[in-house]
Amino acid sequence: MLKRTVARDCGGLTVAVLALGLLLALQACRPGTEGTRVTREEYIDIYVEILRAAEAAPDSLAASDSARAILARREVSEDDLLDFARQHAEDPEYLANVWLEIETRLRNPEGQDSARAR
Repeated sequence: MLKRTVARDCGGLTVAVLALGLLLALQACRPGTEGTRVTREEYIDIYVEILRAAEAAPDSLAASDSARAILARREVSEDDLLDFARQHAEDPEYLANVWLEIETRLRNPEGQDSARAR
């Protein structure tokens, strides 16, 4: 119970770091793919959905299951998300703007998730 309270007090950054860690851990178990097929909007929408699900989850196992379900429903893999980040890794300003948009949508639930879920 204390861990959950502390994590919530730290805000969205803690959840974002945990979600990224989860995706990196899942990535370590999978072979790489070529190219990227996730757009900026899809990346943002998916991450917002995953982070919201992680915050609502009772534990990390449930958060991981939710993330997998979200990715499966959207027909996107962990590799697709990581490929997007790798593709833009040399443009830190671009990635910073992407994360600012994610943070904005996490704070303002109305009007987020512009890409349609499949």
